Amino acid sequence: MSIRSSEVAGTFYPGRAKEIQELLSQIIADEKGKINNAISPNRIIGGIVPHAGYEYSAKEAIHFFSFLKKSESKVDTVVILNPSHSGSKFNLSFDSHEAWNTPLGDVKLDLELMDFIDIPKSADGQSAEHSAEVIIPYLQFFLDYDFMILPITMRKQSYKCSRDLAEKIYKANQVKNRNIVIIASTDFSHYERPEVAFYNDNLVINRILNNSIRGLYDTIHENNISVCGYGPIMTLMFYSRLINSAYNVEILARGNSSSKTKNEEELVVDYVSALFYY
Repeated sequence: MSIRSSEVAGTFYPGRAKEIQELLSQIIADEKGKINNAISPNRIIGGIVPHAGYEYSAKEAIHFFSFLKKSESKVDTVVILNPSHSGSKFNLSFDSHEAWNTPLGDVKLDLELMDFIDIPKSADGQSAEHSAEVIIPYLQFFLDYDFMILPITMRKQSYKCSRDLAEKIYKANQVKNRNIVIIASTDFSHYERPEVAFYNDNLVINRILNNSIRGLYDTIHENNISVCGYGPIMTLMFYSRLINSAYNVEILARGNSSSKTKNEEELVVDYVSALFYY
């Protein structure tokens, strides 16, 4: 079996299994009173999850995974939509390995579902890329059963590319009938003053809550908002429409990098965790 070795273990997240478990257990304990237990999803379609280092964004990310853990419906495959930081020669691409490794073990890719989606395979898109890999240890920690993953790198994050990808995933799963969850791996505004980042991201969040995909795309480009992963968000929104046009979105947590550095005056990166469900 061809296995992708972890590229960012020891940098973006701890390099040993025990350290990952201890860190996430502590963050869960710290955030326990902040998790919105009033939400009762019939089905989780997916979510927005930050992909920064755990020391910066895990306290936001764990809110989504907490809901995934308590869902009564076991997930067969987690489709991870990630932007490209490290370069890819394709607009969209699958990883060419059969499984991914982290310090918590190996996770298989859903090769059967992959075969029904017309996207090229390439190791390029995930070589030295962190934005899909950092999601895996969360899944391994929170889910106590076997699941598969299907990482998809989006180099081109256009409106059309996002719509087409959502349709490809939806049509493929009409054949395979997996219980899939889609994660849009996304960090919000980058290196802005905290008040600027908060204002800009409110513009984006309002478009998400209002189910305005074209509005989201236009807002980001017209205001030059540095959301890293808006293509994955649009794809998740398009897919949610196909699953249930009356889907709901709940913003579970918001924060920024200043909570780690304790310096409210510096430029920050914003993190958002959101749940898509019906």
